[in-house]
Amino acid sequence: ITNDVTSTANVQESPAVDAKVPMMGTIDTVYVTQGARVEAGDVIAAIRNEKTPTAAAPSSPEASGEPQAAPAAEPEYEWNEIVAPTAGTITKLNLIEQQQVTVGEAPVSITPASFIVKGTIPPAQLYRLATTPADAQVTITAGPAPFTCTELRIASGAAAKSSSAAEDPSGASGAAETTDTTTVTCKVPAEVTVFPGLEANVVLHGGVAENVLTLPITAVKGQAETGVVFVQGADGALEERPVKLGLTDGTLVQITEGVSETDIVLEFVPGADQASPEECYIDPMSGAEICGMLGG
Repeated sequence: ITNDVTSTANVQESPAVDAKVPMMGTIDTVYVTQGARVEAGDVIAAIRNEKTPTAAAPSSPEASGEPQAAPAAEPEYEWNEIVAPTAGTITKLNLIEQQQVTVGEAPVSITPASFIVKGTIPPAQLYRLATTPADAQVTITAGPAPFTCTELRIASGAAAKSSSAAEDPSGASGAAETTDTTTVTCKVPAEVTVFPGLEANVVLHGGVAENVLTLPITAVKGQAETGVVFVQGADGALEERPVKLGLTDGTLVQITEGVSETDIVLEFVPGADQASPEECYIDPMSGAEICGMLGG
């Protein structure tokens, strides 16, 4: 069983990345301008913060007998910097010199000179991903040869909604209103030429299982992790038996525990919609047509 999850998607510009303030203080110097190109680690602005002065002891009394005030100490400062978290173009710069800032503010945004591929899959498809892949195979419609798209991220439910709303604060996007969506994004390699709006096909590789026991999904009540099958005994009586499930390709499901290769299993779960005889499948190992017999 080859367990691949496929998603339709499109190419988008990479979202802007915020440069956050690391220390409370005052902006001393701003080194960049709106629209400037920066590299990761470049200094965007310097921050200073005056240290709390240490109280000085009064001086010894002079001839008058009155203690003398300690001379005012020179102010001392601690320094820090706002740095670019990624390479790209500065698309937001809300900084001026002498401005007061606090820790965690994000007055600067940088848009990377890169692209992502973004699509959605039904949440139920996540059951098919035994492990979360680190990358995906992407094919651009009428574009270059298929390529590996890296830095794969999968966001479900509220996280997907939050991400969509952040990209479109107006809420005009339909995706921003969807709560039952799983979003898939990955980064296009720099050497691949793409343009915003191009359609793409994304394949997530969820694993391969070879030489394993399988059943049609119609024979199993449940399709992820655990299920129930109906085994026919020698006397013709049916036994409801729990099984453990492995990978599925949407047609067949791997049986890891609960039945053996010689067991006779009902092809259709009792009470479920019956499928036509043509929905029997061909065992890839023996070439035989299987209808209700557990395959190997």
